[in-house]
Amino acid sequence: MIARRRSLGLHAYALAVAVAGLGLLWALGAGDGLAAVQRLPPVFWALTVCLVVNETAFVLLPRAGSQGATTAETFAFAILLGWGTRAAVLALVLGVLVADVLRRAAPEKVLFNVGQYVLVMVAAGGIYEALGGDTPFTAGQLPAFVVAATAFFAGNLVLVTAVTSLANGRDFPADLRDCLRVEARPFAMVFGMAPIMLVVAEAQVALLPLLLLPTLAVWAALKAAVQADERRTSAEAAAEQARTVADEHARLAAAEHELVERLRESDRLKDDLLAAVSHELRTPLAGMLGALATLSAREGQLTDPQRQELIGMAVRQGDRLKVQIEQLLLAARLERSGHEPAERPVVDAAAVARDAVAAARKTYPARQILLEAGEALPVRAVPEAVLQVMGNLLDNAAKHAPDKAPIRVQARRAGALAVLAVEDTGPGVPETDRERIFERFTMLDSGATRQAGGVGLGLYIARQLAQAQGGELLAADPTPPGTGARFELRLPMAELGYRRPG
Repeated sequence: MIARRRSLGLHAYALAVAVAGLGLLWALGAGDGLAAVQRLPPVFWALTVCLVVNETAFVLLPRAGSQGATTAETFAFAILLGWGTRAAVLALVLGVLVADVLRRAAPEKVLFNVGQYVLVMVAAGGIYEALGGDTPFTAGQLPAFVVAATAFFAGNLVLVTAVTSLANGRDFPADLRDCLRVEARPFAMVFGMAPIMLVVAEAQVALLPLLLLPTLAVWAALKAAVQADERRTSAEAAAEQARTVADEHARLAAAEHELVERLRESDRLKDDLLAAVSHELRTPLAGMLGALATLSAREGQLTDPQRQELIGMAVRQGDRLKVQIEQLLLAARLERSGHEPAERPVVDAAAVARDAVAAARKTYPARQILLEAGEALPVRAVPEAVLQVMGNLLDNAAKHAPDKAPIRVQARRAGALAVLAVEDTGPGVPETDRERIFERFTMLDSGATRQAGGVGLGLYIARQLAQAQGGELLAADPTPPGTGARFELRLPMAELGYRRPG
């Protein structure tokens, strides 16, 4: 569709220029116009022949589809200065027709070229005469000649650039600047030779062939300017391509470096996972198998209390193994599914905190778990997810806090947020590690000194679940500072309107 509109615009423009120019040509030739031209002296015809020869020797400009540039304007302006506008127009039209026929140009192009040259030459001649220019040419008419030549050059440049821009779908102002840069200086020499050409031809027509030599020099200068512009354009294109290639290489290098780092991180995580699985899953499994092996080997030698103790040990170790496997599966599921939230109802976060505390008290009956909860805290969240976050935090606190030391749970409102906090009096979390502990398989008390057990996924899972509810989980300063660890689950209050973070 765009190409069709461009083609219609091109044909309409070319037709308008051709019709306007041919109309002026008909007006100039009406009456005894042609007869008057035929009566002009031989020097006129000699200049016309030189014009035709030069018009056929054209130089293609560096833009695709552009017109040929010649030095024929030198002879056209010499004729204008010597015999007026009508003679210059008819001589230039003759030169264009001969050159286009020899080049086998399309009829539409021939008509456009004729119309274009008629328009600009009539305009230049009119300006020359309006400024006092007359025949024969004298030095006093030089200013009028300069203005007329400038008008011819500008008009021709605009008409030709418009048609090439329409034909090739390019930007007209950019094309105009490019052509002006290439053609301005050579054509200044072309027009500057016109008065000299006229004076020499009128003084001695036999010397006219000698003036073809400087004309050829001007033609060579024009050709050199075109070639220099082509080389400059090619150099700029090569430089731009080199910059593009360099940028692409830099981008690929950065992407490759990022990929290598990701692969290294993946290898590290795999190593951590293998180490955690081999150590943590093996410990409860060994305890469970050991208890069952003892029951099997000493079935008839054990008392009922001893048998119940071994069965209880196997059950506890089995539960521990089950929890660790469930954490691994949940972490893998969160990695695959991302943080897209499910439908979240309005729930009371304070009530969920009470349920989490009640469950923790049953799991850790020897622990003192204190709850501070006042007003209702309506939030939009899946209650099971909030309950699991609080359960993970309470499990973490029970594992790290000293025996018989209380664990505090708070449910309070802080501005537009509901804050559920779990605080213990254990060794705490160094401020430099408060983000790292939420990464997968991260355990600060690793190695032989570690007492709590686990695979380092509890806090990672808790943060993922918190983010899936539109909230956040972070390690905060304990109260008072320096005494244990404090974790806060922050959720937007539903009564203030829910807005998904980010």
